[in-house]
Amino acid sequence: MEIFINSFIYNLLFKMVNYQYTYLIGSIIILILWLILFLYRKDIRKEMWVISLIFGFIALFTEKIYSLDWWRPLTITGTIPGIEDFLFGFAIGGVASVIYEILFNKRIKIKKVKKLREKRRNLNFIFLIFLFVITFGGLIVLDFNSFWASVISSIMYTIVIYIKRPDLIKNSLISGFLVLVASIIGYYILNLITPGFFEEFWLFENIGKNMILGIPLEEHVFYFLLGAFLGPLYEYWKEGKLINIKN
Repeated sequence: MEIFINSFIYNLLFKMVNYQYTYLIGSIIILILWLILFLYRKDIRKEMWVISLIFGFIALFTEKIYSLDWWRPLTITGTIPGIEDFLFGFAIGGVASVIYEILFNKRIKIKKVKKLREKRRNLNFIFLIFLFVITFGGLIVLDFNSFWASVISSIMYTIVIYIKRPDLIKNSLISGFLVLVASIIGYYILNLITPGFFEEFWLFENIGKNMILGIPLEEHVFYFLLGAFLGPLYEYWKEGKLINIKN
């Protein structure tokens, strides 16, 4: 472990461009934001932990598929998936789930219900995530590009949330925008540390090379939809209502 840490610091400080560490550094950047939000508000920590863990494990599945036709990053272990995939899913899941609540001074109010109602809530949530994964996987089997499979799946099940909980639409749209802004800032920082990583990792021959602010168009779409889906997900699951925090 000490040898790895020393090697990582040496490459970061003196070589700067070592693409094997790019994905790890990017995940750490998001984890720093995750930690800031986690420490800032005690009441949102359970929500962060739950969504982070769920999407950390989901990322191990999805990132393997993304590497086929969207992007193919290097990992510190040389494997796909790598530890970076879990760290990325863990961090972005937690950030997206609470960023609206924190910046707009909201908290979730959850009514206590009987065990049967709680079980029904959990089953509804599991069913939604199951359908999301099945839809994504089904589109891949039908030979959709993994980017478009993500877009279609995200839009479909975000709309499901909108239909069942129209009060969460504002949360969703603003969360999407905030996650997009955070991703742009994160990419700029990462590009300062390891410039040129888009050309190194992205499979532009499959998705096209349309850049906005120096970042592939697909990334803007992906992060907005990710935030829009994850932002209201916990409130949808727990049938919770967002209320203003009294000063």
